[in-house]
Amino acid sequence: MKHLRTTILSSLAFALCIALPAFAREETKTLSRIAVIGASMSDGFGVRVTTTLPDGKKISEGVNLAELVKVSCKDPAVVVSNYTSSMYFMNPARTAQSSATRACGDNAQEMPTCVLAVDWLFWNGYGISNVRGEKLSSDTERMELLDNALACLEPMCAANIPIVLGDFPDMHSAIGGGMISAPMVPSVECLAALNARVAQWALTKKNVCIVPLSKLTQDLLQKKPIHAAGREWDAQTLGPLLQKDRLHPTFAGTVTVLAATLDALDTKTDNAALKGFEIDPAVLRERFVTQLKASAEGPDQVAPAAPVTQPDSKIPAVAPAK
Repeated sequence: MKHLRTTILSSLAFALCIALPAFAREETKTLSRIAVIGASMSDGFGVRVTTTLPDGKKISEGVNLAELVKVSCKDPAVVVSNYTSSMYFMNPARTAQSSATRACGDNAQEMPTCVLAVDWLFWNGYGISNVRGEKLSSDTERMELLDNALACLEPMCAANIPIVLGDFPDMHSAIGGGMISAPMVPSVECLAALNARVAQWALTKKNVCIVPLSKLTQDLLQKKPIHAAGREWDAQTLGPLLQKDRLHPTFAGTVTVLAATLDALDTKTDNAALKGFEIDPAVLRERFVTQLKASAEGPDQVAPAAPVTQPDSKIPAVAPAK
């Protein structure tokens, strides 16, 4: 009997030794190929990191969300691909279809293991273009835009790819800021209906988690600290989180959004997301400054790292989903 117990315990220990590495590999796999899709926020509109060289020359570079994800990732082998566009508002239905299709890749080996779509829905509720690319004239057409966009994500859902999807923030406060006008902004009632539709749809998809941009924006405008990734984010500590246009986040604001995104992604990765990324704004800014200085000194000085993949930025003419 003693021999039998020893044999059973040895077998269980052996099985556990096999299972734990397999579990770890599964966590890593989920974060191994990250695709970023979205509009101008994810495209890094207006976000730049600036530094001064020893000779007094100032240099700067733009920073988009995909680059921020890559710099913050603790595993240099993670592949990050960027499918964002600041011109999303021009034809949201076509851009939604195109970006979702391109992010999926041409074969199973190219498919992402997770997708960050934080502001991907924005112009599928905001704006002045309907699903046919014509002038938008009703809240019903805004809902049609949203339904079209959600349909574009169905192939990812069928493949069970984790998607972090942002809902619709109330950006009435950005009217007059130089980037968005009153006709482009849905009514408060329409925004509530759009967000209810997103929440209802997400409940039917086990791979989808929501980044509550609506709540984050509300807290920001009410000067409340934003709780994300186990800490508080506020303008008093980090400086302005929104740019002067009152629409796009600053560098610190974008890191705040990333923190909230990782919070959401944690629910689909067995808590692996937050552990896999550095989210201190000061640390991340310094990493970009280091890269910027190294680039200015010459390509031989740049630390080797897998770059963010930037596919062909041309958006093919794809008919909107029916």
